[in-house]
Amino acid sequence: MTEQRTRTLRIVAYCLAPLALLVALLSWSVSSPVASSADEDFHLTSAWCGDGLRDGLCEAGSDADHRRVPEQLLQANRCFDGHPEQPASCPAIPSSVLADTDRGNFDGSYPPVFYAAMGMFASPNISVSVIAMRAFNSLLYVAMMSALLLLLPRARRGLMVWASLVTIVPFGMFLIASINPSGWGVLSATTLWLALLGYFETESRGRRIGLAALALLATVIGAGSRADSAAYAVVAIVLVGVLTVKRTRAFLRLAVFPIVLVAIAGASYLTSGQTRAVNPVGENISSPLGNVPQSFIDLLWNNLIRLPDLWAGAFGAPVNGRALWLGATAPGLVWFPVALAFGGVVFLGLRRLNLRKGLGMAMIVALLVLLPMLWLMRDHILVGQQVQPRYLYPLLIILAGVSLLGFHTASAGLGRVHMVLVATAVFLGNLSIQWLTIRRFTTGLDEFWPNLDKNIEWWWGLPFGPMPLWIVGTLAFATVCALAVLFGWRASDPLEIDERPAIRL
Repeated sequence: MTEQRTRTLRIVAYCLAPLALLVALLSWSVSSPVASSADEDFHLTSAWCGDGLRDGLCEAGSDADHRRVPEQLLQANRCFDGHPEQPASCPAIPSSVLADTDRGNFDGSYPPVFYAAMGMFASPNISVSVIAMRAFNSLLYVAMMSALLLLLPRARRGLMVWASLVTIVPFGMFLIASINPSGWGVLSATTLWLALLGYFETESRGRRIGLAALALLATVIGAGSRADSAAYAVVAIVLVGVLTVKRTRAFLRLAVFPIVLVAIAGASYLTSGQTRAVNPVGENISSPLGNVPQSFIDLLWNNLIRLPDLWAGAFGAPVNGRALWLGATAPGLVWFPVALAFGGVVFLGLRRLNLRKGLGMAMIVALLVLLPMLWLMRDHILVGQQVQPRYLYPLLIILAGVSLLGFHTASAGLGRVHMVLVATAVFLGNLSIQWLTIRRFTTGLDEFWPNLDKNIEWWWGLPFGPMPLWIVGTLAFATVCALAVLFGWRASDPLEIDERPAIRL
């Protein structure tokens, strides 16, 4: 293959990959109805009031912590929430009918930036507004990931591709293409630490400025969406400091910028009312085991032996015997291959271990253990109650990336078989969870046929049905997976892998 042809194919791939990813995410944005994500009635009213009082959208309520919003925002999920056998065919309430409520971000429980951004799309047509919000969040993710890929030093691009691919299914695809602020947390966790790492490593002034801009945006996105995302932004910045610190004046000059980012994220965390509780929106999940142990030692032991449930739950697995995906247990085809691929990538990354990388991984693993245990013991609850896997999901994204440090090829140290297996696992996970999501809302999960167009009880009224949507989304994501494998294919040749000593301490 000539050099010119190779360059042309590379350009085509660089253009096709973000387009395919955007199509896959957009298909997710219309795979579920209004109010389908966790606590979305809270997030909907917060978005409608995110830009202040507006006639017909968000009006003054009975007191300072109440607002009058379209009642449809509060009632949209009443017929199917907690009832996976019920489709999303709830009776429609005209958007002109307003109701007084305190269920929203009216007291500053959450940071305001996410809701202010979503508020730009709020209108009397609630369905169109929600789809527009989801599409915007999908486009934002693709735009930032594309910019990061182009700006990162070449040695870091493979790491970005494989760390993001192995962690995006299933929570990522659903959350990114939603109006849940956790979607912005996913975006921040995926991009911030890598943008900062590239900021310190690149020798190009232009690239450094671009990466600094991306890091600033990722910090604002994370800190402006959730208090825990603000805290994770600080974790990401400190992590990069551990990985890159040098006793030089040049490093000290560059370090001023990350200190500013810590101040931004820290200010957002400390001023957010969300820090007062694990779950400010009031979700109360009963324990599937019955009564919570009263003894401190008994509670500690019961939580420790079940703690990995929270990590596996980030890939769709049941937590403490309780289904957390749309009120139903996700099929094993969703979570088992993806969790296996994630574990495989992390363990493959241990082949190249030095002191800095080891400290970084140890820090993330320690947080994965200590943070949920502190929450659980503080509130005297068991795994499966209140503390959700999505709260820890950003840390797993960062862990996957850190584990691949030290490999400087487009394959990030994965062999060809490894890449094919990882791509296949996430493809199957996305295929099956999107099918389950569409099925759950179009007919309810008491029906079992594979054809999503059969006996539809709810749909958006789009010119195409759920089955074509699922096929297009699946093919688009298959394209993303295939391009990732092609991206790393030549770099995975055994002759091109850096075979330096496996452990350097």
